[in-house]
Amino acid sequence: MSDYKKEKNYKVRQQANEIIARMPPYVRDYFLEREIRLSAMSIYSYAGQLMTFFTFLHDSSPYFGKKDIKEISLEDLDQLNDRDIVEFMHYLRNYPVKSESGKVKYVECSPTTIQHYTVALNTFWKYLYVRKMVSSNPIELITRAKLPKKEVIYLDREDKNQFLDAVETGDGLTKKQAQFHEKNGKRDMAIVNVFLSTGIRVSELVGMDLKDINFKRHSINVYRKGGNFDTVYFSDTAEAYLKDYLEVREDTYKPLKDETAVFLNKSGKRLSVRSVELMVKKYINASIPSEADRITPHKLRSTYAETMLKATGGDLERVQKLMGHSSITSTTHYVASTEEEKASVRNLSEKF
Repeated sequence: MSDYKKEKNYKVRQQANEIIARMPPYVRDYFLEREIRLSAMSIYSYAGQLMTFFTFLHDSSPYFGKKDIKEISLEDLDQLNDRDIVEFMHYLRNYPVKSESGKVKYVECSPTTIQHYTVALNTFWKYLYVRKMVSSNPIELITRAKLPKKEVIYLDREDKNQFLDAVETGDGLTKKQAQFHEKNGKRDMAIVNVFLSTGIRVSELVGMDLKDINFKRHSINVYRKGGNFDTVYFSDTAEAYLKDYLEVREDTYKPLKDETAVFLNKSGKRLSVRSVELMVKKYINASIPSEADRITPHKLRSTYAETMLKATGGDLERVQKLMGHSSITSTTHYVASTEEEKASVRNLSEKF
């Protein structure tokens, strides 16, 4: 694992530990047991969800309000029932969050996010129940709603070509954006072609180091979500654009000698996830403005998934490996009946 990835994981774990330290001691024991199996980002996410729950208890009840969050005991938790958990789910629909400056903003969770909270609480309570630290698990009494299948958003062939044309030529950009395109055009073409030929996540792309690229094998070493090592293979087209960019990387971006990142910003440092998101949005605005609010780097990953599903005849297991999914359930999310596919069978009903 590269120094960048180690440092990133360390920072995320430190942030998670800061959250965990504000909760009761038994919460820390829970995470000590789980961190063996979970990535730094998963620990951070679960810690934030549990902190939101304990904050809800503290702020919504006169009894819990008299206590510091760290003082909420196992006996207190054991008094809660499924109705209390349902109240928490209702709270998540629109709850206040105070920033360090004291400004309050309201967060509205989607049904999917609320489902994630339910899973996090259920896992936590199971840990306590199995160890006889509580006498029951109230979350098991709650019926989980069946969530509607999300629309799969991706670029079709025509839109993809329009998007790539804008990245390559700069057509449709503002005058100021066009000036930046003169410097960053080769970098940006390399980025979008790597996305579209490998389906990697934006975090995996910005985490790429020079040593991760193997042109003899046409491959890139990546650390997947969850910290698993994987190898992805890029197309000949992506390889050509990647080589074009690497030829100008040093002269254009002037990186320090110890900068190992493949993709750099104007300061010669590793490009951030946010910068890539803004870059993609800029070119979508220039080429397909009607899709500007829908297409993100993750939707380029969706585009790759849809392309591979068609190319492999719907081979889910193969596409699962290509996408780096730990479960095939994640891959089935991309199985969409497109308008083109639906239209192609419109006369079948008359033949039988």
